Amino acid sequence: MGAINLMLDGLLVVLMLLLALRAVMVASLYQSAITFIAFGLTLSLAWARLAAPDVALAEAAIGAGLLGVLLIHSLRDFESTDEAHVASGRITSNLMTKLSIPIVSVIVGVAVFAAYLLLAVKAMPVGGGLTVASADALERSGVAHPVTAVLLNYRSYDTWLEIGVLVIALLAIFCAGGYEGFRYSNQRSGNDMLIGRLARLLAPLMVLVAGYLLWLGKSYPGGAFQAGVVLGAAGIILQMSGWHFVEAMPEWLWKIGLAIGFAFFLFAGVGFMFMGLAFLEYPAAHAGWLILLVETLATVSIGLTLTCFYVYFTGMRANSAPASGLSREEGGRYGDI
Repeated sequence: MGAINLMLDGLLVVLMLLLALRAVMVASLYQSAITFIAFGLTLSLAWARLAAPDVALAEAAIGAGLLGVLLIHSLRDFESTDEAHVASGRITSNLMTKLSIPIVSVIVGVAVFAAYLLLAVKAMPVGGGLTVASADALERSGVAHPVTAVLLNYRSYDTWLEIGVLVIALLAIFCAGGYEGFRYSNQRSGNDMLIGRLARLLAPLMVLVAGYLLWLGKSYPGGAFQAGVVLGAAGIILQMSGWHFVEAMPEWLWKIGLAIGFAFFLFAGVGFMFMGLAFLEYPAAHAGWLILLVETLATVSIGLTLTCFYVYFTGMRANSAPASGLSREEGGRYGDI
């Protein structure tokens, strides 16, 4: 079994490298997007092989699922004529010829850096670091899973900043393009009844799975990000089936939903400083339910943010379709997936 596992891991490494190179070097944008999705799925398998199912789930949902949908949906705005593909291939070929030497230099540099990193890892003392100290403090962390304790107690600013990155990315999109993506009313007709019924069946189950992952994070792999990813996927499925609940929400409500996870993290971190604790340090007696509350609000923010990414770009496309000579009805059909 050891040889088979080693062979499987080696194949995964080779496959990831090949897919990564093809994703950035292939001439066709569509092939690049499909290869990127395949790379994300392969990477999720690698995380699963490393016994990190929570990270594997997040990678499969975000790296392959959400980003794949956005990439393919965005590529529909590009011309699909043969001349455009030929021109694109010719331009890409010329560009890759000019960049061949820098690319080789980057590959050599990455290989040298990886070698030094492996040597540094090999030189690390066995049993050193903060492993013992973190294990000893696990009972006071409020959770039973060491990864959750690190992410939401020992170094909770990491999780706080990760949520902030998502919110800031969406704010940057709003600053660049306004709220046009949310102004397209849900008047689209002709939605597939089968997809609608399937969405109504899957969405509640996915919400339950998100809640289970959120609660499971206290003792096993899981937590806010994994639950938020599943919740965001449920929202995207509802949007794709014609249930435009985000556009129907009052503006103040979805704005609060986007910010509440990051804001409560900040409120808790600063608030307990007045009790003599450090920033983002929780009282040991109440750490458990505080972490659960923080993770719950973070899950809502993450799920809504991921859904809003999809809603915004599809809505922007639907708004811009009539400007290219299509009618509102044609633009709505053209914008559907």
